[in-house]
Amino acid sequence: MVNDPRVTAVIARLGGVYRDPARVDRDASSLLKSSVGSTLVPISATHIENNGYASTVLVLQGTIAIFFRGNTYQVLVDIYLPSGYPMKPPIPYVRLAQNMYLTENHKHVGSDGQVYLPMLHEWKASRDNLIELVVAMSSVFSNAPPVFTREAPPPPPPPLNDAETSQMSMSEREAILAVEAAEANAVAAAARAADEEEKRRAEEERRKAVEERRRLEALQAQQQWEEAQTSRVRQEVVQKIRSYLQDQSREVQAQVQSDWRDQQRLDHAKEVKIDTQLEMLKKKKKDLEQHCETVEKSMEDIKEWIKEAEESTEEKALSADEMAVASSPLHAQMMDLSAENWAISDALYFLDRALYQGHLDCMAHQKQVRLLAKKQFLVRAHLIKIKQVLMDRQHGRASNGY
Repeated sequence: MVNDPRVTAVIARLGGVYRDPARVDRDASSLLKSSVGSTLVPISATHIENNGYASTVLVLQGTIAIFFRGNTYQVLVDIYLPSGYPMKPPIPYVRLAQNMYLTENHKHVGSDGQVYLPMLHEWKASRDNLIELVVAMSSVFSNAPPVFTREAPPPPPPPLNDAETSQMSMSEREAILAVEAAEANAVAAAARAADEEEKRRAEEERRKAVEERRRLEALQAQQQWEEAQTSRVRQEVVQKIRSYLQDQSREVQAQVQSDWRDQQRLDHAKEVKIDTQLEMLKKKKKDLEQHCETVEKSMEDIKEWIKEAEESTEEKALSADEMAVASSPLHAQMMDLSAENWAISDALYFLDRALYQGHLDCMAHQKQVRLLAKKQFLVRAHLIKIKQVLMDRQHGRASNGY
């Protein structure tokens, strides 16, 4: 599409204001050549941003059509294209004509006339353009016009002239001539009024036809914009659903593969470990059964020996030393060390009692306790060593028995 030479000339005068002047020229020319922007004119004007920076930029100035209560109205607007366009959104303003005022507390127009739309807050250079902006403004302003008008007071009636004041003093001839002239003027005025009424009707019909055509074009553009937005949203939703399903599919596949690997490991463990353990436990069970039979046989022999000993031995009183007879020197030594250990414990107890009752001072108590504790430590260590030797011997006999 050929760009509008007016836009190209304005951008050339601005110099290097825009980083992408070709995109600015293309977007502005597309709007001016469309039906919704044919009443706009490109100019250059100074724009002051919120940070105080002022720059001369391209402005599309003119009117846009709105449809309110069955009628078509033209609203004056200025659409500033900032230096950051198209990355930054355009900045539209509503301008006021004579006897026009801004609607207070308008949802999309500020007190200074700046237009605020969701499209501007979500502006994307790759998706949005100026034609869609003008269509959105026309749609929003058709629902809620941003301006209203107040009728000017009628002009005062003209004062009476001298001819009217002196009419009663005119002669009869002059009165007849005046009546004839008035009738001729009335006929001419009626003819002119009829022509003007016919022209006005024709102009009104032409204007209505043009407005109807523009309204239809604006509605068609609005429908195309809405269809494009719906298609874009539908594509985004489909893409999100497809991405979600793909993620879920990957997760399910990963979970299935993990479960399959776990099943393989369990099968391998069953073959290698569980079966081996079962065989080992069966063997141990067989060995334990043999040992149980041996123990039961030994128990029966012991019972018979006890019964024979009770029958052959006369009852007689035995002393504690005679009743406790060690079966080996180690056991005898163990009995002596145990007796000594308990004797030392009793001595420590009575030393504590003597200290508590005041029969023994602290220094003597500590000295005796230290000596007895050292001796008891040696006795207990000796006992542990004897016990370890006996356990080693017992384990050796058990291994030989197997």
